[in-house]
Amino acid sequence: MGRTTLIEHDVPVEMRDGTVLRADVWRPAEAAPSPAVLFRTPYGKSAPGLATLTPSQCVDRGYAAVVQDTRGRFASEGEWAPLDWAQEGPDGYDTVEWTARQPWCDGNVAMAGTSYQAIVQWLAAMEKPPHLRAIAPAMSTSAAFDAEQLGGCLRLDHLTSWLGLTALEWVQRRAAAGDPVDAAVVAEVVQLLTTPDVPLRRLPLSAVLDFEGFPGRLRDVFAGKAATVADYRIGDVGVPTFSVGGWYDVFSHGTIELHRAMRAQDPVAGRHELVVGPWVHSGQLPQVQGEVNTGLYGSAQGARLADLHLDFFDRHLRPAGHDAGRAAGGDDAGKAAGGDVRYFLFGDDTWHRAESWPPPEAVDASWYLAGPECDGKGGRLLSAPPPGGVGRDAFTYDPENPVPSHGGRVLQLGRLAAGPLNQAHLESRPDVLLYTSEPLTEPLDVVGRQRLRLRFGSDAPATAVVAKLTDVCPDGRSLLVAEASLRLEGVGGAPPDEPYDADLLLGDTAWRFAPGHRLRVHVTSSNFPHLDRHPNLPGPVGEADHCRPARQTVWHGGPYHSVLRLQVLPASGAGGTA
Repeated sequence: MGRTTLIEHDVPVEMRDGTVLRADVWRPAEAAPSPAVLFRTPYGKSAPGLATLTPSQCVDRGYAAVVQDTRGRFASEGEWAPLDWAQEGPDGYDTVEWTARQPWCDGNVAMAGTSYQAIVQWLAAMEKPPHLRAIAPAMSTSAAFDAEQLGGCLRLDHLTSWLGLTALEWVQRRAAAGDPVDAAVVAEVVQLLTTPDVPLRRLPLSAVLDFEGFPGRLRDVFAGKAATVADYRIGDVGVPTFSVGGWYDVFSHGTIELHRAMRAQDPVAGRHELVVGPWVHSGQLPQVQGEVNTGLYGSAQGARLADLHLDFFDRHLRPAGHDAGRAAGGDDAGKAAGGDVRYFLFGDDTWHRAESWPPPEAVDASWYLAGPECDGKGGRLLSAPPPGGVGRDAFTYDPENPVPSHGGRVLQLGRLAAGPLNQAHLESRPDVLLYTSEPLTEPLDVVGRQRLRLRFGSDAPATAVVAKLTDVCPDGRSLLVAEASLRLEGVGGAPPDEPYDADLLLGDTAWRFAPGHRLRVHVTSSNFPHLDRHPNLPGPVGEADHCRPARQTVWHGGPYHSVLRLQVLPASGAGGTA
């Protein structure tokens, strides 16, 4: 129902060190104090633009909403230091407690928001503000989980485009203060956002954004002086969590692992919930993702995502029996019966429920890489170990001619497109090995965590391996389902007598392979500019000033099985549960 809304702009909120941060306060016009939802953003409080939950939706359900510019951003005072997470926890604590003291707040505060706005929730919750009752981080990660997902590779385009975007406001603030930024800095920032392929090919990578005084140099990231994502003391987070992710979110693994970590230390049903949709990393969550239209229920609106947030907050912020503003037909009873995990199954295009993630009913299934049959082209993907002896397939990886990024779990700030895109145009490249199954005769629901064990060799002393899982449609499209990367050190030998055990994390997904479709695995060594190009030389990331080609080998069969390890549902249903 609609409510009359009062909005106060640029309300000062003083931090413990005297710095004043400013917030817009949205609240119901009714006089009774209400719970409040806090959003903290570095992107400008005037237009939060989130499909997960908006301030107006909070007010419609009887909540106040506080939307604050983080330190040094837009209307807030202080110095902006990207990738310096130390201040966000204390600032979050102080803002939660300031909110709880206001006459329009009843003392119960939650936090919400996506990406950076989610990371600052974890950092605030670690500080244990007494009046924080719940957090709802959407599309977040931690340093440890992010490193696990990337396998030691650098999410290059993501990092540089994000630094370039946030630098634009920094440049404007400097100019307004009478201290304009050097034109060379501005030119490089613009180039990173418009034609990133040019500066990102520069060697060494540490020369990119290497300007004295620039708040976020790559050189500092490589030297360990700046962390691309924050790390958390999960054991210090004692409030309920409502986590939201997407199968094509850059932080999909981190979102799921953070939920699993909270469930492991606090397994009470209803305390920690997880929603994973068909979405990419974005504030807007429409039904069209990549080349797939998931139907109305694939959008944030169709999923009732805002209501799910507010239902969760009702359970944890409102006194027992208090139903003011609660949506009709709330899902309290359904939650207990359906489990704390909601996930969207591509291909079935419905929402499903599970007690935990992966779903307890999921079973393991192995598919084995094998060479071509007779004179066929491309390798095979078999549901049983291939007969015969050891086989090998080889390709040459040249960092000067990397496989271009196309779809998947990428950030869309630069020039990349995310989601389930057709990979067929990459499959004719000589540096992409393919392993394809026979057409399926029954639907196969791949639901859970997917991995790939490769027996891999290289004539380079250090290199990388990249893999993809695709759904090959009868019309020839090869839609990207999941992807993985792994940086390998000390694999040199020419040729190696024994292959290296390369364990790649393809991550989590929920995808129905329909009858007539085929599973396919890509194996290559690059995904640029989403990932940095490995120079095939030993040494720290970003410091190589030259590169060399490498001859890469995939072993399969005999004692050297390379195996795709899936989690699948034992039987495919005709529909899901909302």
